[in-house]
Amino acid sequence: MTIDIATRFPVLTFAEAKARAQETERWVFEDLISSSATMIYGRSNVGKSYLVSSMLLSLVLADREFLGMQPTDPFKEWRPVILCTDPGVQEEYAERMALATDADLDIPMYSIGVTRRPEEWTALTDHLIDSGRNFAVLDNLMGATGDSNDTPAISTVYDGLNRLVLRGIPVVVIHHESEHGRTNVVHGAPPMGMSNSVQKSRVWIQVRQTSKKQFRGGNTGLIVQSNKLDQPIEIIAEPKTGPDYRVISRGPWVKKDEEEKPKQKRAPETLDQNAEMADYVVNDCQGKGLNETAGALAEKFGKSNATCRDSLMRGALSAMLRRDGDGKAAVWTRV
Repeated sequence: MTIDIATRFPVLTFAEAKARAQETERWVFEDLISSSATMIYGRSNVGKSYLVSSMLLSLVLADREFLGMQPTDPFKEWRPVILCTDPGVQEEYAERMALATDADLDIPMYSIGVTRRPEEWTALTDHLIDSGRNFAVLDNLMGATGDSNDTPAISTVYDGLNRLVLRGIPVVVIHHESEHGRTNVVHGAPPMGMSNSVQKSRVWIQVRQTSKKQFRGGNTGLIVQSNKLDQPIEIIAEPKTGPDYRVISRGPWVKKDEEEKPKQKRAPETLDQNAEMADYVVNDCQGKGLNETAGALAEKFGKSNATCRDSLMRGALSAMLRRDGDGKAAVWTRV
C-alpha cells in the first residue's frame, strides 16, 4: 500500500506555524469556544444541542449573541456545518433554530453515522474544505465512534477532525454521557469514557442543570476548563424561548470545599465607581449591545475596552446589571 505522505502527515514549516499563530484568534467566543477543538459534554436533556444551536445562530446572524458574547472576529463570514450521527438530529436542529429566525440558514447537516475508518475522514474533511466550510460541529462522539470507551476509535475520529483544525477550521464535539455509572453529577468532572477525549480537546465544557438554591430550578450551568485559561469558568444561564439564553452569572469556578472561603473585600472607592458605571449604562447605553457599551464605558471612565467588556461579561458590572435583547434592542436594568 502506497501512503500519500502529505495527506497522512500534514506538515507546517516554522514560518507557517508562526504566521498562523499571529493571524488566528485563539478563541471563536472568548474564553469559551476554542479556535481548535472544543468538547461539550453532559447527560441527556441538559441543553447541549440548544446551546450549540444558539452558538451557530450567533456565527451566521449579525448582532446575535451566544451567552452574552459575539464572535471575537466580527468581520469573518462563518460557514458552519453539522456532522450528525443519530436519526432525526437534522430536523431537531432545524426546528430549534427556526424558533429564532425565519432566515434560510446556510448550515448543511451531514448524516455520517459510525465513522471509524481513516479514509472516511480523509474523504469527508477534504470535501468540507473544498466546500468552503470553516466551522464544524460533530453531534455526537458516541455515534461516530460506536463506543466512547474505544481508544482507537476515538483517536481515529479526532485525527480526522484534526485535519480540519490544521486548516484553521474550529471543531466542536458533543458528547452525550451515559445515565449509568454516576448517581450524581460531579461538578467539573471530566467526561465519561476514555481520557484521550479530553487530551485531544483544547477546551472541555460540562453542561448540567443547576440546582443551586439562589437560582430558579432548570437553569443551565456550564463549567469551562482549558489549558488556555488561568482557572476554570462557571456560567449560569436562564433558558428562554428556543435557543435563547439570559446569562445570570459568569465568573471563576471554585470547588465546593473552596466556596466557603471569605471573599476579598473591595475598597469603597472601587465599589463607588462600579455603581457609577452601572448607573451610566442604564442612563446612557440603552439600545447599545455589549461591545458598544464597553466602548462607551471605556471612553467615559478612562479604561480599556477589554476591561469594561470583561466587567460587563463576568466581573463586577455583570452582577449589577441585566441586559435583555441584543444590539439596538438591548435594554439595560440595574439588579
